[in-house]
Amino acid sequence: MNRILNILKWEFMVRFRSKIFLISLFMPLILVVFSIVPAMLMEKGGDSEVKVGIVNHAGHITTDFKLNIERKYRLDDEKPKYWFFDYENFDEAKAGLLKKTLDVVMVIPVGIMDTANAEFYARSLSNFKVMDELRNTLSHTVILMRMSEQGVAVEMAESISKRVRMDSFEINKEGELTEGNELMVFLGPFLFVFLLVMAVFINGQLLLRSVIEERTNRMVEILLYTVSARELMTGKILGLGLLGMVQILFYLVMGIVFGMVKGIEIVRFDELPILFMYFLTGYFFFAAIYATLGTLFDNEQDAQQSMSIVSLIAMVPLMGSFYFMANPAALVTKILSFVPPMTPFMMILRISSDAAEPWEVAATIVLMILSVWGMMTLAGKIFRTALLMYGKRATLPEIWRWVRA
Repeated sequence: MNRILNILKWEFMVRFRSKIFLISLFMPLILVVFSIVPAMLMEKGGDSEVKVGIVNHAGHITTDFKLNIERKYRLDDEKPKYWFFDYENFDEAKAGLLKKTLDVVMVIPVGIMDTANAEFYARSLSNFKVMDELRNTLSHTVILMRMSEQGVAVEMAESISKRVRMDSFEINKEGELTEGNELMVFLGPFLFVFLLVMAVFINGQLLLRSVIEERTNRMVEILLYTVSARELMTGKILGLGLLGMVQILFYLVMGIVFGMVKGIEIVRFDELPILFMYFLTGYFFFAAIYATLGTLFDNEQDAQQSMSIVSLIAMVPLMGSFYFMANPAALVTKILSFVPPMTPFMMILRISSDAAEPWEVAATIVLMILSVWGMMTLAGKIFRTALLMYGKRATLPEIWRWVRA
């Protein structure tokens, strides 16, 4: 046991001090920043004057449309965001668009009150915020005018067409109510699964590279004078597992601090122990797979194809996370919850959706513990036989014989 702990400590400290680990530690944060900041700028941005050319074939509708736009959208200095210029035909407005004296052009057809569609022109359709604001306001204006033509007063039409809001609440097992946050319901478990996938990819590849390096530079032959192959493999997997825990704790603390600043709950604290259990077992399961792959190849390039298959398996729950969270009781979701490579990801999603029964939680935790033990035992057997093989690729029949030995 002491030898395993010594290997664990050495593996952890060497990787912890490496530049690769520091880069991998902050890379997800950089990706999150580069994802959030553009969204914030998009939400805040676009607040500059927009010159709109109007080609109106529908009569007086533009008067109400302009008033609604001016009332609803203004800049920070309270100046109108949209400035309108009327044109007799589209060719004149198009010329202004090409000369850049106009930003967009709207053509309102004669039948706009019936079924005809308005038209929107711009040099680029990338600013969809402007297009949505103009389209939604025009649609609202047309609806009010239709009601007015039917004898409904404008004030009543405004009241009738006003959208109904729905406040959402969550009720826990004790019957306590908390105000719901639909975004966090999906974002919290999605982020936890994303962090698990990142930890598996980054540290799994570190482990694979470490095994290949030690095998190719004959360092493993020296190590085997003092430790067994199984002890060496177990120590390396546990060492990088601890490294993965440092990463996940760092990300989790940053997420909790961010949530506290924003006044939102990123993750439920009462669920953290179970979520960590799935994280640990899932991580060690994939770590054992990567370690096994490292013993079968002499260089990382040859291992890339096998690594891509393992990576694809881990990516399936991430890519389908929104479906699985929306359908936690679906048959396919329940079946995948009991398939070891998928189990930790699926159960994290299901527990966060409050759809996992206690017996399913207990059964899948036992399943993952047994799976981790089985994979580490399997990795040790293959490692013991394959580590001294040089210049020859292992075949599936040979691997099967090693496992049965």
